[in-house]
Amino acid sequence: MPEKSQTAETEGAQLADGAFPAWPLPPGPTAAAFARSVARSVLAELDMPPAVVGDAQTIISELATNAVVHGDRDRAEVWAYLSRHPFPQLTLKVFDAAPWRGTGAAGPAGATALITGEPASDACGGRGLMLVNALTEEAGGCWGVHPTRCRLGPGPVSGKAVYFTVPLPEASAAVLSPPAPGPVPERLCELAGVRGLRARVSLGAEATVVHFGAGLWIWVKDGSLLYELPGRGVVRHPPSDAVEVVEQMVRLSEEGAAGGPAPRAPSWDLC
Repeated sequence: MPEKSQTAETEGAQLADGAFPAWPLPPGPTAAAFARSVARSVLAELDMPPAVVGDAQTIISELATNAVVHGDRDRAEVWAYLSRHPFPQLTLKVFDAAPWRGTGAAGPAGATALITGEPASDACGGRGLMLVNALTEEAGGCWGVHPTRCRLGPGPVSGKAVYFTVPLPEASAAVLSPPAPGPVPERLCELAGVRGLRARVSLGAEATVVHFGAGLWIWVKDGSLLYELPGRGVVRHPPSDAVEVVEQMVRLSEEGAAGGPAPRAPSWDLC
C-alpha cells in the first residue's frame, strides 16, 4: 500500500476528513503499477465497490503511463481528494511538469493532442484515452486536463494535471465527515501558500474575502465558499470543499499566466 506524502495538509488525516495526499510517481516502467496501487488504496479507504475500484485502476494506469511517456517523467505526481459539490465524489489527478499547451477539458476526440500538445500519432495511446473517457462516463464521472503546479518538491513548478472523478455511492458518501466549523480563510491560505499563491484576507460586513492576486478571489459567506469560473458564473461550495476551491484558484492563476481569461468579481445576485 503506498504511503501518503507527509505534508502539512495530509499528515495523520484521512480523505474523509479533508486530507489531500500526494505521491511521487516513479519515472520508469513501474509508474502504472504504482498508480494502480494508489487507486486501490484510496478507494479501499472509502469502501468502494470492487467494479469501481477495477475501473479506477485501469483509468489511472492509462494516465500515469501517458505522464511518464509523453510528459515530464522526472516530475510526476498522483493526488487524491474528496469534494461534496455538486455531489460527493473522489478526484484523482496525475500531474507532470511538462509545459501546458492545451486549451480546455479533455475528451475522446483529439485527447492525446490536448494532453501532450502534439498530434495523436500513437494509436495505442489514443485508444487508451478513449477507454478513459468510456469508463469515466460509465461511472457517472468526468475527466479532463488543466494547468496547475506541483505539490511535492522544494518549490512550486508549473505543469499540467489530468484528472478523473468517481461519484461516491451512498454507502461510501456516508463516511464523509460533516463540515467542521473552523478558520476556513486560514485553511484556504495554507492550501494556496504551499502552491506559491500568496493570499490576503479582508473582513467585510457580508463576507470574508480571500484575495490571491491577478483578479482571483474566494468569498466566505453564509457558510459557503464562492468564486467565479469564466463562462460559468459564480460557483458555490461548502467549506469542506476547500481543496477543490483552491485547486480552481491554482488553475485559474496558471491559465492567467498563459494568457487565459481573467475572472471578474461576481455579483451577489448570481448566487
